[in-house]
Amino acid sequence: MEADASETTMIARLLIIGWAALTMAPGFAAHAQDRTVPVRFQPGATAATVKGAIRGDRGINYTFETVAGQTLQLLFMPSNRSCTLNVYAPGADEAVHIGSVAGNEFGQTATRAGTHRAQVSLMRNAARRNETCRHTLSIEITGRPGGSSAGVSDARLRDRCRAEAAPMYGVSPRQIALAARVGPSAEGGFQIDGTVDKGREGVKKLRCLFTRERGLDRVMAMTPDGR
Repeated sequence: MEADASETTMIARLLIIGWAALTMAPGFAAHAQDRTVPVRFQPGATAATVKGAIRGDRGINYTFETVAGQTLQLLFMPSNRSCTLNVYAPGADEAVHIGSVAGNEFGQTATRAGTHRAQVSLMRNAARRNETCRHTLSIEITGRPGGSSAGVSDARLRDRCRAEAAPMYGVSPRQIALAARVGPSAEGGFQIDGTVDKGREGVKKLRCLFTRERGLDRVMAMTPDGR
């Protein structure tokens, strides 16, 4: 009987240790407390923008639907550099896009039918410090099933320009004013001119250049001082 009691005690200890290890595993707390927000598109719209905020280990899962063969474009703009976006295809357990490695933009030219999940969360150290992250997520779904994409809209190009230029100039995207019109570039792609308010340093001119496929190429400083 003593042996049986000893075995029971040992099993209980192992179960406790196993549970403790599981709850301390990376991402466990975040997944347990994430909330889900379905993204709704207006009738006839191909794009939607959502804004939100997270704190600590409580993330958000944004969900949205696609049909097979469409083109998907995501642009994530966080206020905290430790805030990341992971994207999951319908029915997938592993992310097709890991923001901490691949950055804040994701594109897919041939989607699968079903519900996609865009997970916003803070990295472990930032979550432990109970930091916050205000963010904007732009989602564009274009193209007919099995057909060609309508391409990235002008509004999305302006969003991309602001997202890329803001850290370059050390300002908020709100401090960047861009032309309403997207024009052709000398290199055969597209360009957007704009200005950035640097406060005491004055207003600086910039130009965002895009490829023929409307992918971001680079941001050019258009003022003599290069900034």
